[in-house]
Amino acid sequence: MKKLIISFCAISALCLFADPVVVEISSDRTNALYRCGDKVTFVVSGLTTNRQLAAEGKCKIVVDDFTAKGVLLSEEVDFSKGNPQKREFSFDKPGFYRCMAPKVGKIDRFGKYILRDFVWGVGVEPEKIEKGSPSPADFDSFWEGERRRLAAEVPLDPVQTTVPEKTDKNFDYYRISFATFGGNRVHGYMSVPKDRSKGPFPVEFTVPGAGFGDWTNEMKPKKGRVCVFMSVFPFEPDWRYLELKLSESRFAPMQKALKEKYGVDSYSLAGIAGRRDEYFYHPVILGIDRAVDWVASQPFVDKSRFWYSGTSQGGAMGLCLCGLNKTFTKAALFVPAMTDTMGYLKGRVSGWPKPVEKSPEGQKDAAAANAPYYDGANFASRIKCRVRVAVGFSDVTCPPSAVYATYNELKCADRGIVHGLGMSHSCYGWIYDALDKWLEEK
Repeated sequence: MKKLIISFCAISALCLFADPVVVEISSDRTNALYRCGDKVTFVVSGLTTNRQLAAEGKCKIVVDDFTAKGVLLSEEVDFSKGNPQKREFSFDKPGFYRCMAPKVGKIDRFGKYILRDFVWGVGVEPEKIEKGSPSPADFDSFWEGERRRLAAEVPLDPVQTTVPEKTDKNFDYYRISFATFGGNRVHGYMSVPKDRSKGPFPVEFTVPGAGFGDWTNEMKPKKGRVCVFMSVFPFEPDWRYLELKLSESRFAPMQKALKEKYGVDSYSLAGIAGRRDEYFYHPVILGIDRAVDWVASQPFVDKSRFWYSGTSQGGAMGLCLCGLNKTFTKAALFVPAMTDTMGYLKGRVSGWPKPVEKSPEGQKDAAAANAPYYDGANFASRIKCRVRVAVGFSDVTCPPSAVYATYNELKCADRGIVHGLGMSHSCYGWIYDALDKWLEEK
């Protein structure tokens, strides 16, 4: 089994004092990887704004296993008593551990002072992390049954319309949509190179990250590719979303209605404690799954180069879709969400949206019964295509333990994981570039 591991390290933050001190935290191994029982040394440095060792300054640090219950150290670091300072630990359980400086400052790219938690994470035999619970015995029969039920009960009803404002000499640009359960539709965009004689073309399929903004409303065509962008929301995305006030007119009302119905604060939790097919993502996954089949049937598509690329929520949808649909030949999944949803059973932090932990009291048992059916770790073991995963060692939204638990479930013949050292819930540009290049490779 082929395996690719890439690491990167670059980090700094700012603590606010009379004379600001830049605080850097690192570990003694450049790859931030250890075996159980190894000595792990966290190095905490205080620097002046011109990168010299500071003679004074203070900063609180916390060392834990990414959970509030797993605190091993909580103390103040006084740089007047030594700079840099080291803290040594030995961990006897596979997982991820972090040294965190809560609420330290940073000067952003606009020169404004802001506060944030600064996290440095290390991995201890992460290849041995196991998902929180086994796959449900009827996992495959449930999803195959739902796919058949959708096909039998709801006509596909594909709608494809040209977008004149986005169509140019290089690309034809379309809105596309397809029917799914509940009288809803899944909506998105598709761009196709204008000169069809150069086809068939590879496909890059994507679903955006969570929330609402430009990333959920805009898609840029790429040279030589058919690009497909599918939203998770039951209304059309639009690049003019600010002008049209879609956040106020469509997204916010959707959130409000779901909160009133289910008592949750986010669409990502809506219905998880209801029927198994009531979860918000149920019709979304199935609707986009049939969109994959429709796109693959188009004459300008090269089915031997059918790729998926997605970040966070988009990474989660990639796990689901690639696990269900064997059309995909490659998948690049960046800091994927909805991973190891039952990780809390083993004392870890589950991946966003933490469907059980974040459900209201009184709904947690029902959520726990349904969450495994939407766990990216369970879909991962069904994926057959080539896969690359990017994990942030300092990601507290989609924690590295959850991402690695999912990665370890991959049984495909060609898999690889890219380590973002010091990387939070975002991806370094070089990782996007590297995996986009990998998609192009034969």
